[in-house]
Amino acid sequence: MHPKRVLVIGLGQIGYSNAEYMTMKGLTVDGYDISEKAVRRALDDQVIRKRAANFANYDYYVICISTHRPDDMFAPFLDGLYDIASRLAKEGRTGALVGIDSTITRGTSKKILDILGHRMHVVHVPHRFYIHEKSDHGVRQTRVIGGCGDCCVEKAREFYGELLDIPLHPVQSVEVAELCKIVENSYRFMEIAFAEELRMFCDRSGLDFKELREAINTKWNVKVMEARDGIGGHCLPKDSQMFLSLSKNVLDSSIIEAAKKVDSEYRRHISVPAMIPKIHTQAG
Repeated sequence: MHPKRVLVIGLGQIGYSNAEYMTMKGLTVDGYDISEKAVRRALDDQVIRKRAANFANYDYYVICISTHRPDDMFAPFLDGLYDIASRLAKEGRTGALVGIDSTITRGTSKKILDILGHRMHVVHVPHRFYIHEKSDHGVRQTRVIGGCGDCCVEKAREFYGELLDIPLHPVQSVEVAELCKIVENSYRFMEIAFAEELRMFCDRSGLDFKELREAINTKWNVKVMEARDGIGGHCLPKDSQMFLSLSKNVLDSSIIEAAKKVDSEYRRHISVPAMIPKIHTQAG
């Protein structure tokens, strides 16, 4: 029996971390990325064995490519993912596992299965990773997993659960797995937006936001977030937009849409500090 071979497609932060962990577990890991810089980093750090010349003869394919537009990191964009699937359809090994770690929207996994001609197993295992707490929130943490069929989930349990020793939370529908990541980040977006709204209220009312927040957070089941420089990164803005696009098909209004408006107003608010009234303090 030949040693199991893994191809990590996309060597950004998530792909690099996956490759690093899999190599540490003793698997034979190759990598692929359109960025020569990303490939060179992975090679120099010895987290991959080599750059894949093609997608043939691998047992496991782990897709970790970005799903935002090349020219706009806040806008969802899945064309690159479908291009990878088209190449896998031509070169990938029949019966191999395709694990999608990239953030996707509802219906994406089954579309990829169709592109592959149903000759490979497809699962979605949305990534969870926090680089500043890799020991507790790195590659090995509880992961949601959903597949396009029972055989897909079984194949994924063998790879993620047994070979990689990752705790799994299986769901019956792959669409539930697809929604998890974008809902998690939409919820986070909403929480931060409320903090931004509260800070604007305080600034315009002559109140101390920090003091009010600390007082509120003494209650055991309340945690108002910090309000900093606007909701940044690409995950929260992009993923909340994915969920907002889905919700508009079935709902008349969305709290996420309101949260996005609040964040935009907050950015304008903090960009003009002269307009923020001074905090009124009581003389002692």
